[in-house]
Order: sequence, then structure tokens, then C-alpha cells
Amino acid sequence: MTKGRNMALTDETYLIETQACSWCGKNGVVEVPAVGFLARQLGALIQEAYPDLSAPLREQLKTGYHPECWTEMFGTEENE
Repeated sequence: MTKGRNMALTDETYLIETQACSWCGKNGVVEVPAVGFLARQLGALIQEAYPDLSAPLREQLKTGYHPECWTEMFGTEENE
């Protein structure tokens, strides 16, 4: 977790406010499982900590790009 990001606990999930998207300039929020959040804090790779989270949402956690903005910039993957 990068310093400055906000998060809130809801039941067994965390709501993580992501950094501003470089495309649209807005922040976003991604809901993640608490167990995955803790695994990530302990050094797990993002795909290991959140295996059920879609690749676009994992990208949003890493870079701030919203899935919709990513699609506007680069289109969709052929193998989705």
C-alpha cells in the first residue's frame, strides 16, 4: 500500500482508494478481500493476493488506470 491512499474496512473486505488515473484524472476505489490485502502487505504478488480480482482491477490498484480508461487508450485484449 502506497502512503497516502485511503482505505476502509467493510466486513471482510477493504475498500482501497487508488491513485489518480493519468487518463481521466479521477481517483477510484477497488474492493478487495481482507485476506488478500494482508497477503499483499506481507509481500505477495498482486495476482497471488487477489486471484479472483480481474486483471483490469489489479491494474487499477497498481497504476490508477480505470478499466474503462485503459480500454479507451489501448482497446481490449483479444484473449479476454
